Amino acid sequence: MRNQVEIDIIKSLKSEGKTFKEISDIMKISRNCVMHLYYYERKILKKKRGPKFQLSSFEKLRIKRQVALYKGAKEKVNASKIKKSCHLRLSNRSIQRHFKSEGYRFRKAKSQIILSKKHKEERVRIITDWITSNHQWHLTVFTDEKRFTLDGTDDWRTYALAGESVVRSKRQCKGGGVMVWMMALPNYLLSFHTIQGNFRSEDYIKLLKEKVLPIIMLNFGKDFFLQQDNAPVHQSKEVKMFLKKSNIRTVLWPARSPDINIVEDVWKLISDIVYDGPQFRNKEDLVSAIQKAICHINSQERQKLESLYGSIRSRLCKVLSRSGNLCNK
Repeated sequence: MRNQVEIDIIKSLKSEGKTFKEISDIMKISRNCVMHLYYYERKILKKKRGPKFQLSSFEKLRIKRQVALYKGAKEKVNASKIKKSCHLRLSNRSIQRHFKSEGYRFRKAKSQIILSKKHKEERVRIITDWITSNHQWHLTVFTDEKRFTLDGTDDWRTYALAGESVVRSKRQCKGGGVMVWMMALPNYLLSFHTIQGNFRSEDYIKLLKEKVLPIIMLNFGKDFFLQQDNAPVHQSKEVKMFLKKSNIRTVLWPARSPDINIVEDVWKLISDIVYDGPQFRNKEDLVSAIQKAICHINSQERQKLESLYGSIRSRLCKVLSRSGNLCNK
């Protein structure tokens, strides 16, 4: 870049009446360069200023304390909430930039089963009894309930090319669904029944009496165990009395223990088949898809059920090795 001295010389020679060509020969530079320097006017450019960080050290400390209080109380932390509680005269965006500079990231909370010390001790005690008594899992019928929805899972995902949109319809009102009761039999077959409306104790007893027990006794007689979780409908006095009068042996199941229940894995097998396609228009189509999925597993994937029954003991040992904590399958 030429200095100011050269510019002053060119302007002085031009004022004496010399042409740009003559000045070019004198300065030993090109004519275009002379013209540029003569007409050049240096512009003073202001430094581009980014967003001004307006948080004082006192306000930063106040935010840090408030975040600690919210996290200690297991409350949600976001910019608008911090702005209101700390009485900050800033935009939400400024607070978000502050969080980012401090290493915070806005993340989705993971759903996780929390086990207390009492839960862990109970799991260890019950599992130890199962292993000590050599419980007959090959005679145990596993049961559970699950709700299937017309829209499928919230995290429905698929591979797509860059720029290719993947859209599923969003309903303004509830999409609707079907509650399904299912049992996994020791002969590696599945049976299910749909539940209409509220599922009360009398409904469960009717289901056991009219549909469940006839199927089980047809296959195993009275030599079986019935596993059920600790849902209120399963632990009601009416249900317990019915099971006792019917001489049905049940499995004492520890609370918050889906990790050792093989039905949870069966639900995954069924859901992968049911939700593989588009969304459902009505409940009839959904029930039909569930029925087809279970028929497919019963006819072509019974070996998966057999492997699940075979994995029970290893799961129990894994829970014991983790002192009652959830085992990661």
